[in-house]
Amino acid sequence: MPQIFLIGATGRTGKLVLEEALTRGHAVTVIVRKPNTSLLQHADLNVVTGDPCNPTDIEKALRSTKSGVPVVIISTLGQTRTSGNPWAAPTSPAGFMKASASAVLAAAQAVEGSVQIDKLVVMSMFGIGDSFKNLNFLLRWTMRHSNMVQTIEDQTLVDEAVRKGHLPFVLIRPALLTEGDAAPVKVYSSSAEGVGIMPKVSVKSVAKFLMDAASKGDWDGTSPVITN
Repeated sequence: MPQIFLIGATGRTGKLVLEEALTRGHAVTVIVRKPNTSLLQHADLNVVTGDPCNPTDIEKALRSTKSGVPVVIISTLGQTRTSGNPWAAPTSPAGFMKASASAVLAAAQAVEGSVQIDKLVVMSMFGIGDSFKNLNFLLRWTMRHSNMVQTIEDQTLVDEAVRKGHLPFVLIRPALLTEGDAAPVKVYSSSAEGVGIMPKVSVKSVAKFLMDAASKGDWDGTSPVITN
């Protein structure tokens, strides 16, 4: 069983991934900008303070993981916004997620030989890359003419950086996120062919799928679009 190195643990999805990983019995290391009392208290949780966009900080956190146990890196990092509405104005700088992805790849290369990293699992989004064409017309327009533009551009850069990197990867593209319980997930190809007009997926379902992708090799090297 791999240990999990989680980036984005204090976010909406990251909190659920952390809970799911610990429930499944994984040791987890998280990197957070400042000590956070809202994180779960658990014997298998290692919290490291650092900047997720700083390769030196990530390297330090990777070196603090359990020796001799393979590591899977999961990133749920996203653009922060003025509200929970996905169309709200971003408060993160442009290129924030790409900076973190590049820092992760650089840190992973720096610890090569001393820390075994099995793969990188990234939470992307439906609409990135070849899946854009299968968004409905309204969403395609919105992605090009709203506050979502910065997120789309940043996620696209993350996608490109991860593909060019040296780590095995899974780039997961969830449909529109909803609240609610975890439910069965349907997995589509990277292009989302046949996905329907307005597909949705609960955040809890995404968290479980991220952990499934970390634990199994079924989707390695792919960019699955997922819905409920």
